[in-house]
Amino acid sequence: MGKVYLLITLTALGCLVFEKLTKRRLSMDQWDYTRDLLMLASMSLLSISVGSRSSSVIIGFGVIFAVAAMGERLYPSMLWPILKISLAVAFAFKGPQIHFITLGEDNLYYLSPNAAVVATAMWLLLCQAFMREVDEISGLSGHLMAITWVLLWGVSFFLGQDLKDAMWMSFAGILICLIFWSRIGHTYRRLGDPLVYFWSTLIAGTSLIGVSKGITFATILLPLSLFALPIMEASLGFVGKTFTDKGRWNVSLYERLVSMGIDHPQSVRLVSAFCMTLGVSVSLFQLISSPWGFRISLLVFVLGTMAFLIYIFKNVVREDQRRPALWGIFVDNVSMDYVLNKVIFWATQESDQSYMIVTPNALVAERSRYDAKLREAVKSADLSLPDGAGLIWAFKILGVKIQERITGIDFMKSLCQIAQHRDMPVFLLGGTPEVVEEASNRLAKDYPNLRIAGFHHGYFSQDEDEKICKMINESGAKILFVGLGVPKQELWIKSNLGRLKGIIAIGVGGSFDVISGRLKRAPEAWQKVGLEWLYRTMQEPWRFKRIIRLPIFMALVVLTRFGLYTRRID
Repeated sequence: MGKVYLLITLTALGCLVFEKLTKRRLSMDQWDYTRDLLMLASMSLLSISVGSRSSSVIIGFGVIFAVAAMGERLYPSMLWPILKISLAVAFAFKGPQIHFITLGEDNLYYLSPNAAVVATAMWLLLCQAFMREVDEISGLSGHLMAITWVLLWGVSFFLGQDLKDAMWMSFAGILICLIFWSRIGHTYRRLGDPLVYFWSTLIAGTSLIGVSKGITFATILLPLSLFALPIMEASLGFVGKTFTDKGRWNVSLYERLVSMGIDHPQSVRLVSAFCMTLGVSVSLFQLISSPWGFRISLLVFVLGTMAFLIYIFKNVVREDQRRPALWGIFVDNVSMDYVLNKVIFWATQESDQSYMIVTPNALVAERSRYDAKLREAVKSADLSLPDGAGLIWAFKILGVKIQERITGIDFMKSLCQIAQHRDMPVFLLGGTPEVVEEASNRLAKDYPNLRIAGFHHGYFSQDEDEKICKMINESGAKILFVGLGVPKQELWIKSNLGRLKGIIAIGVGGSFDVISGRLKRAPEAWQKVGLEWLYRTMQEPWRFKRIIRLPIFMALVVLTRFGLYTRRID
């Protein structure tokens, strides 16, 4: 196996060099397609070089399933599910099969030839269906795939049996995951159906030739079945996944973690760690003879579960601090990662429902005391993000620890970075005609794959609202950045949200001025000490009449802290 491992390592290094050389020469989409093809090609070449007939069949069918998934995406038809089932049956005839079922130590139930074909085809379809479901959560499928390859290789290596195919395929899977981790394990990107079908076919097949179905089941299928999906919903969902792409199950473990205030990347890693605990427990049970095998695997499972729960309890946001209020507004005490994932989820829904996101600062909070329209607009928002060091300071004085300051411009840039990879077109509304056009051009330059659906200046009358909303809807935009300034942007979004169809509208204040280059953003040192407002005022002196209200804001915060001023204004 030494020469085999060396060849696999050299192939992986070749992929790494090719990836680095092409990164600057290709657009992001081209680079991703190139890396996807490189993964398929490298595994195919290895199967020819070092694989047996079984591994070649597995990888060959993986490529065929990937092509079928791509064809289904380009040319939707009800015939594709039938083709996939037929391919699974063909795989069961030509590839490795499930010949027996273990009913206990040394108790085996051997299957008839026909039953073996059915069991193998069902195993492959099950792995594919569940892997597709896991891929609905960005990054999770890549994490679980990497864990599964590591465990499959570990068991195949330590069993001491002649499992050459299982060992080289698992080792190659590990190295491919490492080399292409920015593609496979990115917490804000999905693998996509072609890669899902390719890798799930390889995992299902490797588990058959490596006598490690238990690891695949424990790492990917068991956690999803027992801890993420209601049994009835999973049963109906499996049928739906087999025949259509439109059904989606409710992965409640992940969503439960997110609802507890744990951000998306942490939730993905926590679910992966829990699945790894189950997989390691099953691996130890297979490797160590009874009774110690059961005892050690149980101990690992208990310790892993305890660590999982302790981490959750230490990082969960308390119920009373998840949406703290200050006078006439509230803020969502969440991280940037949480908000980005929330927007991705909204944008991928096949619905006409629109959403509103606001970014209040200290002056918005102070104004909300007497401006009823602004107060109602902010309170009606689906997400209210704490922008401004003054607002963070105020909540700190009131005993609320805000996870993260999320400025409008930082949120806008982070969202554009993700939108270019997930085909979420954006529309810019606000600013002067010159500023909004230049901001659009700058975004297109900074994010080459971002689709700018359109832009429109902010100098329009209320009578034009319906026409502008129609323009936005017809543009195909999923995200609307509104830079009309406070309180106009909040009021405009609230009054026109019903006219928008399936759009996330976000108030971003004066972000267009900074992105276009008309204004400079404060240096990082100024931002860290909370003086970004002063730097902005130096560039726009007219803002001084607003800034003089900051001492009033600070005094009211102190009075609120000592109960001398009402904290909530309804």
